Amino acid sequence: MRLAVDEFKTVLIYSGKFWNDTSIEIRTGEEYIFEAEGKWKDWMLEQDADGYSNWYMNLYNNLKRSKKNKWFSLMGSLDKRDLFLIGKSKQILFKKGGLLYCFANDVCGFYWNNSGYVKLKITRVK
Repeated sequence: MRLAVDEFKTVLIYSGKFWNDTSIEIRTGEEYIFEAEGKWKDWMLEQDADGYSNWYMNLYNNLKRSKKNKWFSLMGSLDKRDLFLIGKSKQILFKKGGLLYCFANDVCGFYWNNSGYVKLKITRVK
């Protein structure tokens, strides 16, 4: 599905899913605002979409899907390839197109201990 300019869609992004398919097709040159609300859990640690870091988990930073971003930060991907940070709020002008997928930044194989979701409002502005 493609959004028209000024149109939005709200989707639930589940922390326990490796890929959350938003069903939104983004094209080169389009611009979107992303706004996430709510909290999800990494094991028993509740966080918002901006994620977290702590001394213990930082020992395992090289295992995260997106090494440079915080644990449990809300991430996006076009066609399950290029990763980008969304967090709680972000405006992005896309230089590439593709289908939008989202996920909580965690270690492959450790999504089984995640729970909850964040609500992500996606608005096309250009």
